[in-house]
Amino acid sequence: MNTDNPKIFGQIYDFCEKSVIIVSVLKATSMKFSRQFPTQVTTLIFIFSCLLYINSTGQDNNRQFQNDRSFMERISIGGGLGLSFSDYSTLVDVSPVIGYSVSDDFMVGIGLTYKYYRYKDYYRRLSDRELFDYKTNMYGMSVWSRYFLTKSEIPVIENMFLHAEIEPLLFTTDYALAPQGEYDDIFGNRYNKQNQQQTLTGVFLGGGLMQPVGGRSYMYIEALWNFNEDLYSPYSNPRIRIGVSVGL
Repeated sequence: MNTDNPKIFGQIYDFCEKSVIIVSVLKATSMKFSRQFPTQVTTLIFIFSCLLYINSTGQDNNRQFQNDRSFMERISIGGGLGLSFSDYSTLVDVSPVIGYSVSDDFMVGIGLTYKYYRYKDYYRRLSDRELFDYKTNMYGMSVWSRYFLTKSEIPVIENMFLHAEIEPLLFTTDYALAPQGEYDDIFGNRYNKQNQQQTLTGVFLGGGLMQPVGGRSYMYIEALWNFNEDLYSPYSNPRIRIGVSVGL
């Protein structure tokens, strides 16, 4: 019998308890911005932030990290499964990721994503006021970076991290925007019934809390804010995600 099991179960329980508190606080205090930021600007901010960090800490990290771990030992895999339900909407999110540790406290990575999104009674036919659901399958990828605050050595804060992510999505809608369309939506936009391919890019900034579970593996919960909201965005701010990362 593995004697580490009680310790791991205790860590999992502690993580879940903290997650419930964080989610409760975020739901109680969250506000939704209607202002949108251009994708190009936020992309530049994302890249600049990463380069600034690497430049400011690169010399010390390189000396410490050069002979520390092999390439495979710097790789981690994981991801998250998201399920969101309400009276009007359903979101199923499957997002596997792979990460690479640039240094002890800085990681970059890529991921794939699949989402099923449904919003009940989103469209209305103006001629007879019949309601229709908005349903779509979304496919995409993400590029992200994560900075861990472990070197702070301050309780709780040392288990936190900052996160930045860009997520382009591709999907198809059954309705196309049309100024004199036969349908409208809950925001008053007009449509005609017509299949149309759409692209959507989310730009997320935020942070989270991790709970180590042994070795270089950990569970995490994070809250991200989308600074490039769109009419078809499946997220509401903040986006809360729970996942796991397993070091190879």
